[in-house]
Amino acid sequence: MEQYDVVVVGTGPGGYTAALYTGRYNLKTLTIGELPGGMMSEAYDVCNFPSHENISGMELMNKMEEQVKGQGVEVKIDSVESITGEDLNFTVHAGRGEYRCKKVILATGTERLRLGLEREEELTGRGISYCATCDAAFYGGKKVGVVGGGDAALSSALLLSQYAKTVYIIYRRDSFFRPEPIRVKEVENKGNIEFMFDSEVLSLIGDEKLTSVRVRQKDKEKTMELDGLFIEIGAKPNSSLGQEMGLSTKDGGYIETDRERRTSVPGVYAAGDVIDSPLKQAITAAAQGAEAAATLFEDLKRSEVVKTECGVFTGS
Repeated sequence: MEQYDVVVVGTGPGGYTAALYTGRYNLKTLTIGELPGGMMSEAYDVCNFPSHENISGMELMNKMEEQVKGQGVEVKIDSVESITGEDLNFTVHAGRGEYRCKKVILATGTERLRLGLEREEELTGRGISYCATCDAAFYGGKKVGVVGGGDAALSSALLLSQYAKTVYIIYRRDSFFRPEPIRVKEVENKGNIEFMFDSEVLSLIGDEKLTSVRVRQKDKEKTMELDGLFIEIGAKPNSSLGQEMGLSTKDGGYIETDRERRTSVPGVYAAGDVIDSPLKQAITAAAQGAEAAATLFEDLKRSEVVKTECGVFTGS
């Protein structure tokens, strides 16, 4: 079983930045995650990350991965099933292997929330989607709906409008939820995007694939013919690994950390959307990843796992 100084669980902005820093600290690092680039890779257009006026999420994450690998960090795409052991002697159990390490950084991000409707899982991939970036091109000239009223929903609607004949934004409130003003202007200026406020999807209709949805709009119900329905109603933290390890969490399951990104379990650090942080953005996840890595390095120095040689810290 291969031994590492650090295993970073997560391949999004938080995980990659943490790995970039531990790699530069000359710590033997493995980064492991299920999706290259994490959920950020699904972002249609990123306009608020420094150094790029606009860039697709996939391109941004590919650049991060290249930079991380340039520091000698190993990147594996796999599912982590559990983490056992204690500080300086952890074992990470993944689907295709086991890895020993001294320290762990959890940057596991979030997962999409579902509507919870009957047949939702059955029709996923058959008209129901949670990723406009992945699936928009399949709906050229068709009618689609987007459920949600935040920035993610508006961004998905904008992308879909480039392919679909008509895009309906279906939202249960009477106005969008804390959107960026520029996003609102963009959707308002699109002639093929229609707003349906005070609306809720009640049921999904279709045999082999989605053909229509039943919607309640204010006090009236109606059936809408749709070829696709994109769900953008938020996300929940992927904190089950941490909870199984006994990490303290807050309401909603977000992992608690101190200001230096230590968790309640010695040797385990956390960063990104999985932690209790008010702003969920790529830039904040990256900053938290850097903080976690720096704290981890200092803790290793204090435990004398990392030695000083001619003023340069090197991995053991």
